[in-house]
Amino acid sequence: MNLTTQLNVIIHPIGMACSILVIASIVTILCINKKISNRMTIRLVAAIAIGDLMIHAGEYYSATHGDVERASPLCIRVNAFRLFSRNFYCFTNLTICFHLYRSYVKLKQPNWKYEIFTWTIMLALTIIFTLIYYFMGAFTGLKHPTGCKPGAESHTMDAIFTLIKALLEVFTIVTCVTTSIIGHRSLNNWIEAYASARENESEDREQFVKEGKKMAERSFLYPLSTTLTLPFEAIFLILIVCGKFVPQLTIPMAISSGITGVLTFIAFSIDPYIHSAFKEAYHNIRGTNKPKSQQSYNIDEDFKAFP
Repeated sequence: MNLTTQLNVIIHPIGMACSILVIASIVTILCINKKISNRMTIRLVAAIAIGDLMIHAGEYYSATHGDVERASPLCIRVNAFRLFSRNFYCFTNLTICFHLYRSYVKLKQPNWKYEIFTWTIMLALTIIFTLIYYFMGAFTGLKHPTGCKPGAESHTMDAIFTLIKALLEVFTIVTCVTTSIIGHRSLNNWIEAYASARENESEDREQFVKEGKKMAERSFLYPLSTTLTLPFEAIFLILIVCGKFVPQLTIPMAISSGITGVLTFIAFSIDPYIHSAFKEAYHNIRGTNKPKSQQSYNIDEDFKAFP
């Protein structure tokens, strides 16, 4: 077992545990207080955590079952799952970027019609890209002399497959960074409009602006994690397309892929909205009213106040 495989065996269970904690926390909160489910970002974070869990499970299985025969039915299923998981991860992050841009920059009000459309497009693109890989023969793993890894038998098809994977990851990184930059620049306008829409409420405006802006800023941490999880693999794939195999990159690739769940858990843990949601859940369990100073700011719900 080489160092890269050892890292995969060690790191991915940690990522799986973090992903499960995020998913379990969200499910628990929603069971206690269904009102929190009105925030689309919460559902998107849950989707990201599910994507993290799938990536970790697929990579861990691959690392611990290196003797799976190439092009065997099991190998095809494993590669299909790994590629679907990666596509799901990328498109979920692109979706949350679109949602944050639409909410904070365009000041658009989320609704169920918009959300159903968004989820449908995300899942459709994930499936379409996975099917493209299938028809290119990437599930067989015949390109690799040993081990069951995604790759087409034809050199040309394998190069195209690798390039598509790389471009999708680069596009995801660029989109997440660009959305975060534009979003942060627009936060002042957003929070002023948001605060003005609630002027009839008794909350302290200065405190409300401070807390609301802090919550919005933390939302961008979820897609920004792609700047740590995807670059090494994207560079590795681009070099492969150029005919250069750099084995040294497999180690940072294993580490960056293995921390996806950890990064989502960290962003989840420091999200002020999550803190407030847990406090609300606690007060619901005890049957007590939450102090006004601790009321949460549900962006997705309060956007209905905009004219």
